[in-house]
Parts: sequence; structure tokens; C-alpha cells
Amino acid sequence: MGTVKKALAFFLGFVVVCTAIVFLFPREKAFSRDAVIRIGAGNDISGILMEEITEELSGTYTLHQTIDMSSFADCCSNTAQWALNAAEINVGFFCSHIANYTVQKNDKVMIYAPVVMNAELIVYKEDMPWEAVRTVGVTQGREQEKNLASKAYPQIEAFRDISQKGILYALEDGQVDADILDISYAAGVPDYKTRPLIGRDYISYVLVVDKEFAGTEAFSDFLKGYNRAVRKLNDKAVLAERLQTTEEWLSGKQLKFLEID
Repeated sequence: MGTVKKALAFFLGFVVVCTAIVFLFPREKAFSRDAVIRIGAGNDISGILMEEITEELSGTYTLHQTIDMSSFADCCSNTAQWALNAAEINVGFFCSHIANYTVQKNDKVMIYAPVVMNAELIVYKEDMPWEAVRTVGVTQGREQEKNLASKAYPQIEAFRDISQKGILYALEDGQVDADILDISYAAGVPDYKTRPLIGRDYISYVLVVDKEFAGTEAFSDFLKGYNRAVRKLNDKAVLAERLQTTEEWLSGKQLKFLEID
């Protein structure tokens, strides 16, 4: 075979091999969003966790270039659920009740792991004897909190659903005897008395993830930053600073941030 024919045969063979590699061998999807971590969280302790994660990722996130935060007032809001269903975020922190509801309605997302335990407190005024508490305000959509509080405190006769913006006003105005508050809100009224929501551990927030995003390198990077953030926030001194309160106020509170393996 002549030199020209040998070169032509080699070239054709090379083309065939390359074509086989492109079309037959498994490859990672050309998915532009792989390079973007879009985190959603409420304006509560989950938002503080989100901010800590982005801080951890900002100095070391080199494989992928973009980190976006989306803060919705409350994970039970329509805005929060829309953000996940519309793929505006690909990881988000949601209360257990809404997370379960969401994954039942949207087969593209899943509950990946629990992330925060014991994040709520029952808050009432200094001059209100606990025995007199009968009506309790709760943020709209927080069905788990109602169920836990009613089991722990049979004296509670009624719950009143109130917006996140108005829940403290309802307590101040005497519309309710006590409020169930996220610990980040309770820290803002340190003169009020507090009780645990229930006398055992329970899951407050879970991580909900877009299933497609869960298989990306960006998600692995997110988990590394998440675990570093959790280790920091489990330090009472760090947490007190983030909540703008004191370690003394945090003493006895059972809040826990969970690492993800």
C-alpha cells in the first residue's frame, strides 16, 4: 500500500474511533447550570446557614464560578415553592412539612438530608405565667410546629396562623398568649421567656435538591462548604455572634446543625 493510501486509511480510522467515542461512550451532560450553585433559604436560621455556606465557598470555590443566594421571607410562602419548582434555585432549605409536600408534587426534586434540628421556641411575655398560655401564634403553614406543641403542652387550646411579619405584633398586642418563633427571631426579643417546642429532638429544616443537580461536581462542592459552615455554627460563640445575642441566652437551647456525609 502506498504512502498516500496508508495515510488516508489512518485518517479514516481515526475519524471512526473519535466518532465512536463521541456517540457511544458515556459522558457528562453539557449542562450549563452545573457551574452554578443557586441556594434558597428563608429569612430565619436557615438563611443564616445559607449565608455561612456562601462565605465558606467564596474563597475556595474555583472549579465552578457562580454562587447565587435567593432569600425568600418564609419557606412556606408561595415564592419559596415557586423558586424550587421553576428551577430558580437548585438547592434549598425547607421545613419538613413543606419539603414533603413539594417532593410529592414535583418529581424532579428530592429531600437529600436533614440539616437543622430544634430550631423553634415558644416565646411569651415576662408577666405572663406559663400556666395561663392558651392561644399560640404560629407562622402560616407550619403544621409540624402545631402538632409538636399540642403534644407537648395539652393546655394549649388554639393556634392562630399569622404571617411572619405580623407574628410578634400579635403577641405584643395581646392577640395571642405566646408565639412559636424561629430561634433567630426569638433572639431578637431576649427579654421574653422561652420554652422548647417539645422535650425531644425533631427535624426543623431539610435540604431539598434538584435531582439532576445532585449528580454534579458543583453539588459536591456545595456539600463541602455546607459541612464547614455547620461546624462553625455549632460553636456557641460563633452562633451567638451571627444571631446578635449572647452565649448566655443560647445556654440550654437545643438547636443543632447536622453534617451531611
